[in-house]
Amino acid sequence: MDARKRRRYEVIADPAYVENLEARSLEDLRSLRDECREVENELSFERRLCHARIDILRAEIERRTGEQDQDLLSRLPEILGSAELRGGGSSLPERARDLSVPRNADIPRRRVEEIAGEQTMARLGGLQVSEIKEIMTNLAEHERSLSARRNKVHEAMDRIQAEIVRRYTSGEADPTAALGG
Repeated sequence: MDARKRRRYEVIADPAYVENLEARSLEDLRSLRDECREVENELSFERRLCHARIDILRAEIERRTGEQDQDLLSRLPEILGSAELRGGGSSLPERARDLSVPRNADIPRRRVEEIAGEQTMARLGGLQVSEIKEIMTNLAEHERSLSARRNKVHEAMDRIQAEIVRRYTSGEADPTAALGG
């Protein structure tokens, strides 16, 4: 299959993407790293959409079982706000999180909508708990798949970044050039 027709993630996940990095120009390495960042941001955005829907569905189940007595709509800011706290520990993350919306946000939105779209979310009150749990399971499976892809992108990005750093520390490249100096 022609590389231009493959999805960007598939190109990055291909081991050939990071072969012979030492032979590439610094400009090429930065371009590869930027492409990885864009794809990573798209995958992260899609994961956040999954997490938000899972949190909303979980809150609906809690409301039905009496664990929460407030209606879902009034709890929405709390529910979605707690998603930001997920995964937070006392240590700093290895990478700065990019919480921006990707250029092509419609694509990840559509993929998540296929699992739990607006129509499904709007009729939560009419769904059985078993149906809600099934949707949550499908979202969680999709999120795991996205996480695996994201890890592959991180591996490529780390290899590219390591080559850039190697050039700076060895003196092959001038680090002040990266700072605009």
